[in-house]
Amino acid sequence: MKKIILAALLLPPLAYAAQTLPPEAKAALQFNKWYISQIMIGKEPLTDYDALSQYVSRDTISKLKAMDKLDPNEYDVPDADMFIKAQGYEDDWGTVIARAIDYDAVCMQVYISFGKKRDHTVIDCMVKEDGAWKVQSVASIDISDNLNAK
Repeated sequence: MKKIILAALLLPPLAYAAQTLPPEAKAALQFNKWYISQIMIGKEPLTDYDALSQYVSRDTISKLKAMDKLDPNEYDVPDADMFIKAQGYEDDWGTVIARAIDYDAVCMQVYISFGKKRDHTVIDCMVKEDGAWKVQSVASIDISDNLNAK
């Protein structure tokens, strides 16, 4: 009887722990949820450097500021948004999911999908800066899941 009671007490915390994302995945998910929500309400988060600094590395913000000063008629400036790797968004992109994680010598790669069908995926290259996980760069890709938690 004691074993049953002990198991009943331990199972909920263990089940919760199994669904908890690693810190770099949590940070990437939080950033992407914030970022797409800003776009969906008509704001321009790409140039909100103060807000971005919570989620994006200093080096990347410096590069964004430099890129923002370029004349698009003179330099090849990307048409797609740097963080969502798209020119626009779908109505269901408020659904953001961390799908997979991959360890790399340069950064922790977190695969984030947008939409209920998860048909648009980006890879956030996450680095630790001052004790917090931040986005260093982003790429887009088609992937298969290796994380089960949301």
